[in-house]
Amino acid sequence: MINTYQTSMPPPPIPPRLGSVMSAPGPGHSKPLLKFLIGMIVLQMVLLLGGFAYLYHTDNKYHEDLERKYLDDMIVLKRLEECEKDIQSVLDCKTLVEKYKSILAKVSQKEGRAAKLTGGGPSYGAMARMIVKQPVSGAPPSKRSKYLEWNIGHSVRRNVQYYMSSWLKVLQPGDYNIYSQVAFSKWHPKTPLASRVKLRKGETGEEKDLMTAYCSLGDQDHTDVCTAFQGGVFSLEPDDQLSVWVTDPSLVNYEEGTTTFGLYKL
Repeated sequence: MINTYQTSMPPPPIPPRLGSVMSAPGPGHSKPLLKFLIGMIVLQMVLLLGGFAYLYHTDNKYHEDLERKYLDDMIVLKRLEECEKDIQSVLDCKTLVEKYKSILAKVSQKEGRAAKLTGGGPSYGAMARMIVKQPVSGAPPSKRSKYLEWNIGHSVRRNVQYYMSSWLKVLQPGDYNIYSQVAFSKWHPKTPLASRVKLRKGETGEEKDLMTAYCSLGDQDHTDVCTAFQGGVFSLEPDDQLSVWVTDPSLVNYEEGTTTFGLYKL
């Protein structure tokens, strides 16, 4: 019997299925992909360089704005340093100091309003207790001021600005207890010994008498000291200014604790 299932010929190959044969991509198919990759790399480099250029420009502009913003402050501080060295004139120095104090007062007002709106930080009331300063002797009568000057180094202030050596400037509105105590150790032959608390609205406002007090020493043979004391509660607004006027500052007793002026917000 002949075995028809055995043969030395290899079996025929299996025919491929329909759709399974895919032709290999030719050289022209890789060019769009290569162009796309090169375009992405170039775009990334352009964006990177643009970002560096923007940051460099922004940083320079920030420093220029910062220098421009604080240039005036640096000039003021430099001129104040010259005032300390007596290079500037007295008038220029006074103007600089008042400008500097005015700026500080505005900053304090803004910080106070911000703290009040946000509820942050402690809230301190306004107050001042001023110690009198003896005027320089030898000035001609025509240039003598009848307003008492205050020793700012020994006085106490909080939320109250010091202005032109004799005036106190209110920063917070409200009711204030104001008091004044002036001791006289010499008499005046024609005018009674008096002290008046003056009030004005701003630096150029009209002055008016808020309070007036008198005291008497009798005649010139008396060597005693009389004191004119006054006090009261008044409503004040921001920029209101207060000072103490006397008959003649040369008649005032300048011993420590005898002549004072102050206020505090209720």
